[in-house]
Amino acid sequence: MRECPECGFPIDRFGVDHCPKCDGLAPREVRQGMLEVDVAHAGETWEHAREKIVAALDEAIYYRHAGLKIIHGYGSRSGQSIIGPRATAFLRHLAEEVGGRYAGDRNNRGASIIWLNR
Repeated sequence: MRECPECGFPIDRFGVDHCPKCDGLAPREVRQGMLEVDVAHAGETWEHAREKIVAALDEAIYYRHAGLKIIHGYGSRSGQSIIGPRATAFLRHLAEEVGGRYAGDRNNRGASIIWLNR
């Protein structure tokens, strides 16, 4: 049985968009695939990149994505990455916090994945 993420009221009908008790958004069904967000290629500071990561993780959990792929770069143009190492450490921490699993992207060394265990 699904529950409202806002108040915990049981929502048993498929397709309900809002909780009848608190009018909060009902949880979504599992989406296939992964949410992908780039946090390092539009001139972001670390603080802005961190905010984007947190928002993306919230969205991936809420919409029940299988995982979250964060493209953080690795510093190929400048030779030095500011966001990449911080993002990697932060993503490892977040994965542990939400009960997920951290992994580097096998196809892109400038990206990391949090697999969300469902």
